[in-house]
Amino acid sequence: MRLLSDLQVHAVDGDTIRVGGERIRLRGIDTPEMSEFEGPAAKQRLEELLRAGPIRIVPHARDVYDRLVADVFVNGQNVAEILRNEGFSKAG
Repeated sequence: MRLLSDLQVHAVDGDTIRVGGERIRLRGIDTPEMSEFEGPAAKQRLEELLRAGPIRIVPHARDVYDRLVADVFVNGQNVAEILRNEGFSKAG
């Protein structure tokens, strides 16, 4: 478990962040791609959440793209859960 400064963390899209050279996929959510209707809004909301407080990353595995799959928490709240509750998860 690591605590990270928000200066080191950037949203790649609505469900992936970059911490230094590491791409981290949020576990438990699939948001629209950047080319899809809600994609840019999902990324913007993720960026807002990442700036909202201390970030904690709990790694779980690696995906087929070699991204770290992890639970990401801001102020103790699961970011994927917040995005799901706000309607940013793809239907399916």
